[in-house]
Amino acid sequence: MTRFEVAALDGIPEVRAGDDLAALIAESYTAFGPEDGDILVVTSKVVSKAEGRVIDAPDREAAIDAETVRLVATVEHGGGRTRIVENRQGLVLAAAGVDASNADDGTVLLLPVDPDASARGLAVRIRNATGKRVGVVISDTLGRAWRVGQIDHAIGAAGVRIAHDLRGGHDSRGRLLEATVTAIGDELAAAGDLVKGKASQRPVAVVRGLGQLVGSLDEPGARSLQRPAREDLFRLGAAEAWRAGYEAALAGEAARRTDDGTAAPGTADPAAADVAGARWTVVIPVKGPGGKSRLGAPDDLSAAIAADTIEAVAACDRVARIIVVGSLPEGVAADRIDVVPDPGAGLTAAIAAGIAATDGHRAVLLGDLPALQPRELAHALALAETAGRAFVPDADGEGSVLATARPGLEFAPAFGAASAAAHQAAGFTELHLPATWGLRRDVDMHEHLEALAPRLGNRTRGFAPSSD
Repeated sequence: MTRFEVAALDGIPEVRAGDDLAALIAESYTAFGPEDGDILVVTSKVVSKAEGRVIDAPDREAAIDAETVRLVATVEHGGGRTRIVENRQGLVLAAAGVDASNADDGTVLLLPVDPDASARGLAVRIRNATGKRVGVVISDTLGRAWRVGQIDHAIGAAGVRIAHDLRGGHDSRGRLLEATVTAIGDELAAAGDLVKGKASQRPVAVVRGLGQLVGSLDEPGARSLQRPAREDLFRLGAAEAWRAGYEAALAGEAARRTDDGTAAPGTADPAAADVAGARWTVVIPVKGPGGKSRLGAPDDLSAAIAADTIEAVAACDRVARIIVVGSLPEGVAADRIDVVPDPGAGLTAAIAAGIAATDGHRAVLLGDLPALQPRELAHALALAETAGRAFVPDADGEGSVLATARPGLEFAPAFGAASAAAHQAAGFTELHLPATWGLRRDVDMHEHLEALAPRLGNRTRGFAPSSD
């Protein structure tokens, strides 16, 4: 092969659910002049439309969730959030292939359920209609690791050799080829995209002059081009891989800790690691008198809990500034601490008032963590740098104790009942830290104080039942 041609088919109307796509393509292709060995490259969007893969989607993120099998990477930015995932078809791509372009307002397109089967159905029908031996490639637009921009790839194929395995052969100098497999299907998809375009309403291209690639309908489909996750060097994004390793190390150290939360003899203490990095502004809502009603606590105990929490935060090297919403407990040094009045409309309003006074790297921490250790918070903030917005659940996994956001991102954390699920639904990344850490141990009942007695801050320790 030294030459081939690519041309777009004209005359294919707007495709709707239930349309006979094969007949529409065959009619246009017949007018074009079919030949044996032609390869038809069909945009996946028209296949999805014909197969009814159009759904109402007031919440596109929910549609992405439903199509996702495995999260690979998340990037949050001023315009929203981009997720790279493995979808139900086994493809690794942005947004699970859920696409709103060229779809009616309020709807999105999902990829065909089985693109190879869709390609096979089109190939059979078009071969029968034209009497020509043709192949079909279904294409979709994907990004690529290490490269800017997107190109079309083959996500479905039938009657076409979609890979040329050169391993075991030799190059022009006689050297053994050990790794070369040419992804012909992707090359055909990209060639077709050059003439179809994205907005020209010409969803099918004809590649002519490569008849040696067209064969039986038993040829492997495009799914055979997908690398198994276990063999993929890019199976996790850089931030996700770093965070997973960091969390695993912390979990391993936590398993070797003694009952009082300190490192067992002869083991490294993760809370003594060097975690220098970004400097954060931490908002701490402090409840007023009677704020710990479930604890039945006197006001001086509530103040002690808040004071121990604030002083632990102030001792964290990653914290540049603290904003207390409410009243600063008596005796707490005011260095690097600003006080914002509590608007008196509940926890959410108090947090919003504190966030309004922040910029840069921002965090909200509950004010009832009297066993918090400064280095625990430092580790949480180190992990938070690898996510756009993140949260730490409480020890029970239902509430939240910390929420964070990197600069420039919308930040409206949802503390309160079932807040862990609420944060996950809002796209916050969960940070996995040892449940034994004081960071995850908020205090609502006397038994909480008793369990935390060995690790409580100086002010709260005297109120613990075990100290009597």
